Amino acid sequence: MANAVINPIRVRGLESTDQITMSGDGKAYIIEIADLDYATTIGQGKPTQVTRGVFRGWIMPIWAADNEELFYCCPVPPQYSGDADIICVVCGYISLAEDTKKFQLRIAWEHVTAGVDVFPATSNDVDVETDTGAAAPQFMSYRIEFTIDYDIDTPDNIAYGDGIQVRLRRIAATGNEIAGDFVVQAVLFKFPTDKLGEAV
Repeated sequence: MANAVINPIRVRGLESTDQITMSGDGKAYIIEIADLDYATTIGQGKPTQVTRGVFRGWIMPIWAADNEELFYCCPVPPQYSGDADIICVVCGYISLAEDTKKFQLRIAWEHVTAGVDVFPATSNDVDVETDTGAAAPQFMSYRIEFTIDYDIDTPDNIAYGDGIQVRLRRIAATGNEIAGDFVVQAVLFKFPTDKLGEAV
């Protein structure tokens, strides 16, 4: 690439103007913010948006119809190691004080591989139930992690260039359901990587 500017990478005294690859058990993580399908969410009246101070979020009632779900996507970055599970992180809070109550979220996910599949036949569901714990005040925040199995579709494993699509719903808990709402603030992806910097 003509006139490209390569930013040097410094790791505790190590300097490089090229991509660094770690060997052995060396792993780091790249955090990517998932893109919300905002136009569809607003256009179809999907979960209601609320504002608390400077924080915006989406109210997630227990799923009963298509207007109570959110859709996200995230491209797989080039630094992804290609041999480890990916973590989808949902950040949010409860709208009421909810001592020792439960709520449960579900992601249905699939990855789209360039040149292979446009409309995957199936998706993969991952459920995570959360207990609010004792003395959970109004607007208590939570960070909920879902494991995305990178090789569940072997030999079509998740790889750089793929797009991961996620549908997020709140489903009924196994018991002691919270009376209030769970409000989704952000969805992130945590990609293991064995590379630092950009390939040139």
